[in-house]
Amino acid sequence: MKYPLQKALSLFFVCFLTTCSTASEKIMKMSDEELIQELTSRSFKFYQQNIGHYTKIYVPAMVMNGKGQYLPGDLIKICSIKNLKFLVIEWGELPEFSQEEIQVCKNSNLDTILIRGVKLNNIQICEIAKGLKAPKIRIDFDYIPLADSELACVSQVPNLDRFIVGSGAKITDEGMCQFSQNAKNLSFLRMDDIDFLTKKSTDCMVNLPSLKDVMLKRWKHVPESQMEKFVSAYEAKHKRKLEASIYDPVGYEKP
Repeated sequence: MKYPLQKALSLFFVCFLTTCSTASEKIMKMSDEELIQELTSRSFKFYQQNIGHYTKIYVPAMVMNGKGQYLPGDLIKICSIKNLKFLVIEWGELPEFSQEEIQVCKNSNLDTILIRGVKLNNIQICEIAKGLKAPKIRIDFDYIPLADSELACVSQVPNLDRFIVGSGAKITDEGMCQFSQNAKNLSFLRMDDIDFLTKKSTDCMVNLPSLKDVMLKRWKHVPESQMEKFVSAYEAKHKRKLEASIYDPVGYEKP
């Protein structure tokens, strides 16, 4: 009975892998227009995202969410859109992605991934970012309980150029100091509504070698006066100006 069972299991896995491969190959052969039409028919949103601010540069973007529209294989469809640059994953909850989904996204033309208020495996998002071929990568986490282990993974993204962390992060000084050691190519850092970091983190951030621009607002344990000292220390060490936004507008009220 042992060998017939093994043979049956082997046959099952061969059939399973063949079916998956066939499904993926079918998706890969679809045009961008066909993929976009199929995804937007289920409330996914395709649009042009402004990334240039003053220069008004727009890139193709897709929004997916965890509120029930996601089907297994959708990430393969999204990452198979050849001209897609900007991916937003937001609100709700998503299952872990398959290795095939991750691999297809690594081979995509994405350069920006924004994660907002969704429960998912953040390490998988990091693994996708590590494999992206774009020369400059941007990652945003907002309303996400980002942990030190996930921050450590993000710091290993070779082409990480812009990194944004918003409300909900659980990272500590230890995690931020490790990030500052690893993120050698980071040019822009924004961190708002930060609850756990202290002056120790700003001291470590002085060691980020490629910073050009920072936005650091509403840190619970770091006043604006300390942010000023960080900017001065950074400029003194690296002998160049650091563009910095560390003050809230007059009359700002946190929701």
